[in-house]
Amino acid sequence: MEIGQRVRVNHEVATVRYIGEVDGFGAQKWVGLEWDDPERGKHDGFFKGRRYFQTESPTGGSLMKFEVVPKPTDLLFEIKDRYVEDEGVENEIELAKSSKKIELIGMEKTAAKQSNIEKLLNIVLDNRSVGYPPSSDSPQFIICRELNLYGNLLYKWSTIRQILEYFPRIQELNLRRNKMRSFSEEDMIEENSIYSESCKKLVISECTIHENSMDSILQKFPSASDVVAFGNDLKRFSVSDLVANRLVSLDLEDNLFSSIDNIEGYFPNLSQLSLANCGITSLIGLDGSVKFPKLEYLNIRGNVISDWKSVNAMRSLKHLKRLLFDCKKLEVEKGIHAYEVVIAKLTSLIDLNRFDVSEVERRSAEIRFLNKYAGIQDKTDFEEDIERLIAVHGEPTLDTAKKGLTVVKIRIECGNRVETRRLPLAMSVQKIRDMLARLFKVPHSSNIRLYLVMAEKTKQHRIELDNPLREFGHYSP
Repeated sequence: MEIGQRVRVNHEVATVRYIGEVDGFGAQKWVGLEWDDPERGKHDGFFKGRRYFQTESPTGGSLMKFEVVPKPTDLLFEIKDRYVEDEGVENEIELAKSSKKIELIGMEKTAAKQSNIEKLLNIVLDNRSVGYPPSSDSPQFIICRELNLYGNLLYKWSTIRQILEYFPRIQELNLRRNKMRSFSEEDMIEENSIYSESCKKLVISECTIHENSMDSILQKFPSASDVVAFGNDLKRFSVSDLVANRLVSLDLEDNLFSSIDNIEGYFPNLSQLSLANCGITSLIGLDGSVKFPKLEYLNIRGNVISDWKSVNAMRSLKHLKRLLFDCKKLEVEKGIHAYEVVIAKLTSLIDLNRFDVSEVERRSAEIRFLNKYAGIQDKTDFEEDIERLIAVHGEPTLDTAKKGLTVVKIRIECGNRVETRRLPLAMSVQKIRDMLARLFKVPHSSNIRLYLVMAEKTKQHRIELDNPLREFGHYSP
């Protein structure tokens, strides 16, 4: 055991901060622990007039007898514990308080398959006590494609390198929630080797990775094109051109970048980017055609972005198809939703907040936007969109709300029964369902599927009203 080592005591994880004697307890050897849970301990390393170590939290530390602190295990031990049945397989289970027995068919075959650990394709060892590489008698896991070490006791990058020597064809490595120490210059000098030539997806989330270490770590995985690194308290993301060029998917959620400019560099092949909950307040100045020329998916939820200039900046992402974005923070004209304006502005979107943007949805949003915004006084943030949409849909008509047309007469068909009703445009789809459930005596409104059908010459347009929160007026165009 050494300073900095990670240990698990009764399901609680801690870092070793001190090893030695404690005044008043003779030659007894003690271990000073800093718990991951700051409320778990009793002090901050200062005990009975003497400081043995220092924790960040005033109640984050404990002193425990050396022999009662469980030692971390090696990878091979945990694999055998997880996948090998040591005691043999019971063919029968005797039911409690009964003479009956249940025969387990095929369990020997299942156990034999699991026992042949070198043929495992996926190895999942989440929340275990792996702290060391496999022992020297370990087999090579040649066909293993995924190794999941979520929430173990790893803390040295050299240990990761030693583990991966036994996984020559690994494609996905998950190291999430292993509190890794800094990838220092000393590590760079000692370890010029590549960690894995084959790993394509690398999960290094919540690993306390410093921003200056990110490029050095990613260079150890020259095939990694999918990187998940959320929750590392990064202030910036800066990597070499060699690394940036191969990235296809990048998840940096829950890192306090504060500005998208702190994602530094040129990412010519990046198609997916997550910057949710990153403290970003503006996208003004983003030139997506230069920085992210192939970006198709962007997640910026959880950021307080409330200006239309930031939405306009996303127009530079020429291939953007899927967007997760808190539209409600944007101010809009009365009678139109912010997501409709976003759809009208971003012409390439096919999915906004996990709702499909169909051809009918887009046409509806664009016409409603045009009718609402063409007549406003300050068009600064909308002029370009208005001109473009007039070229597509023609001159706008008067806003129906201003003419007092708040209801629409609808012919409703259900089986052989036909009804005519006037429905308010402000009525939600769910309320229409509830009304029709009563009208047609359907037990549950959730069973009702609504379709709006419009005949136009020889064509018939038919769309499902599948969003219960959407107002009926959304479909008025």
